[in-house]
Formats: sequence, C-alpha cells, structure tokens
Amino acid sequence: MFKRILIVVGAGPTSRTAVSEGVALAQVHDAEALFFSVLPRYIVPVADMPMIGMPSPEEYQRDVTRNAERFLAAATVVADKAGVRSKYAVGAGFDDAECIVEAARKRRCDVIVVASAGRNAVMRLLSGSVIPGLITLSTLPVLVVRQAPAGAKVKRLAAVPSQPKPPRRKAVAAVRERQRRAA
Repeated sequence: MFKRILIVVGAGPTSRTAVSEGVALAQVHDAEALFFSVLPRYIVPVADMPMIGMPSPEEYQRDVTRNAERFLAAATVVADKAGVRSKYAVGAGFDDAECIVEAARKRRCDVIVVASAGRNAVMRLLSGSVIPGLITLSTLPVLVVRQAPAGAKVKRLAAVPSQPKPPRRKAVAAVRERQRRAA
C-alpha cells in the first residue's frame, strides 16, 4: 500500500517513537523510509544589550545542520538493522508543518509519520507542536504515534500482511523462470 514513508525526526525522545513505528510500517509494506528533519530558524533576540556569545547566522546554520544530520544518521541505522531502505533529508522554512508537507509532496511520499508526547490539543498548540499544522495542511495521511510512558510495554501499530512477500531475488528468479518456460 505504501511505497515511500516520510518520518519526521527531531532531537527529542518522541522522535525515537516516530522512527521505530515508521520503520516498522515501512518493513511491513516493503516501503522506503525517508527521514526528514526541519532545521530551526535563527532568531535574533531583540534587546538593548549587545549580543555577546551569540553565534553568527552562518555558524548557527552549520551547527543545526550538523546536529540534524547526526539524528538522521542514527535513524538510518535503525532502518538498516530492520532491513528497510532509507534516505534522509533536511529542510527549512518559515512554517515547519508547511516545510514537512512540501517535502512529502516533492518526494512523492504516501504517508507522514510524526510522534506526539501525548499532550492534549491545547498544550500542543501552546507548545508549538507541528502536528495541528500537519493535519490541517497535508493532503496525505498523517500517522501520529504517541510516545509510550517510561517502562510501558509498546504494542506495534503496524499490521502484518496476510501473505508474506517473497524476497525480491526469489520473486525476480521466479518471473524469469516462468518467462523461460513460456518461450
């Protein structure tokens, strides 16, 4: 059903939930996982005091890109261990939700997986969560996975297909064998 799954990755512990559930979903559907991280914007504080110790916009951009790539590389390791094909990308924009939706559209993703800390809707709006914006803007399905409390047993959301798919090499060999017999 799904061929490419965009998984939103960030610095927080909820991101690990999105990665594990997104990779499990990709594994079940034999889909490619695209890990995506939105880079934070450089905000200049407005104050009468001089900015001492503030990095330049270039330094800030380099640091946040390096950090994002570190998280994304860790996510690809999880996908590799599960046998899931994966890529990663970073993006930046004025609105994080819009940036994620645009990335999913450009890369022809079938679903967006994002994690929630489990707060109610009002707290998500106040804390600046990207989830309400994703749900509003996206024409794709958005799978919101909830971070499990510490020590809780996690149930997988991904369903096992009724017919297991044969490994690709065997499927290709079977098709070639049928073609050879037909000729």
